[in-house]
Amino acid sequence: MGVNKYGVGEPLESEAIKALNPYTVPNAPKSLEITSVTKEAMTLCWARPESDGGSEISGYVIERREKNSLRWIRVNKKPVYDLRVKSSGLREGCEYEYRVYAENAAGLSAPSDSSPLIRAEDPIFLPSPPSKPKVIESTKSSVTLSWVKPLFDGGSPVTGYAVEHRKSDETDWTTAVTNVRGTEYTVIALTSGAEYSFRVRSVNKVGLSEPSDSTEPHIVKDREEEPTFDIDSEMRKTLIVKAGGSFTMTVPYRGKPTPNVMWSKPDSDLRARATIDTNDKQTSLSIEKATRNDSGKYTLTLQNILNTATLTLVVKVLDSPGPPSNIVVREVTKESAVLSWDV
Repeated sequence: MGVNKYGVGEPLESEAIKALNPYTVPNAPKSLEITSVTKEAMTLCWARPESDGGSEISGYVIERREKNSLRWIRVNKKPVYDLRVKSSGLREGCEYEYRVYAENAAGLSAPSDSSPLIRAEDPIFLPSPPSKPKVIESTKSSVTLSWVKPLFDGGSPVTGYAVEHRKSDETDWTTAVTNVRGTEYTVIALTSGAEYSFRVRSVNKVGLSEPSDSTEPHIVKDREEEPTFDIDSEMRKTLIVKAGGSFTMTVPYRGKPTPNVMWSKPDSDLRARATIDTNDKQTSLSIEKATRNDSGKYTLTLQNILNTATLTLVVKVLDSPGPPSNIVVREVTKESAVLSWDV
C-alpha cells in the first residue's frame, strides 16, 4: 500500500509463495560397477551425479540385496565420501546386487541403477601348463605320454588335460584329446616312422592353459630298451634250501625287443635237471628234491639287439655229510698211525 499526506492507498497483493530452501536433492549417482570380487567381499565404484541439486554432496549411501530377497540392506553406517567402497561380510556362493544414493543438505537422491547380480566367490584364472611330457612307451602307430599336474590351478580345480601333437615337417598342432582326466595318455593312429612332437594343456572351468614345453622330436616305432633285471637286494642273497626240498627262483625283467633268456650252472645240464618257465616279463627256474649237487651259482643271461645282461644267484643245499674218501694211512708205528682223508 502506498501512503502520503492524504492517506493510505489501496493494497497490491502478490501470488502465494512457499518458503523453500534454494536447492534440491541431487541426481542419482551414475556408472555403478563392481571392480573386485572375492568369496567374502566386493569393491564398488561409481561416478558423481550430473547435478548436486544446488547443495554440495555430503556423502553416499550404499545398499545391497541378495538374489531372491525383497529387502535392501544398508552397507555403510556413515556416509561414504569417496567414489569407492568395499562391501564385506558376504556369504560365499550367494549373489548380490548393489545401488547407491547421493546425499546433500536437501536429503537423499533417487537410487542409482542397480548393478548386475554378482556371485561372492574367489576369482579364478586359467591354470598354468603341466610339466613337459615324457614318452614312456612307443609302438609302430602309437606313443604313450606322461606328465606332472600344473603348479597353479587358477583357483579352480583342473578337470582334465588336452594333448596335442605335430609332425616335424608341419606347422599346425593337432588335438588328440580335449579332456583326458589322468596324467597319462596314449596317442594312437600315428604314422609309422614319422617324427612327432607332443605337448599338453591344463583345463579348468575358465578354459585351456598355455601349452607345456613340447617333447623332443620322437620317431614313431617300437621302442627299444636294453635288458635289465627288476629285482631287489633281497633276491640277490644266497638261497638256502634243505636237501629233499624244492625251490623256485623267479626273476622279473625288462627289455625291448624281448630278450632271449638263458639259465646256466657249471657242470650241470639245467634242461634236464630243472623246470624253466619264461614269458616276456619274467623267468623262473624250479628244482624238485634238491641235493647237494644243486648247490652253487646259477647264471641268468638276457640278450637282445641292444645289449646283454647277466645275473648270478647262489643256492646252498643243507644236507647231512656223506662218507669221507681217499683215506691215507702213514707214519705207522707199533703204537700209532696218522690218518688223512678227503671230505
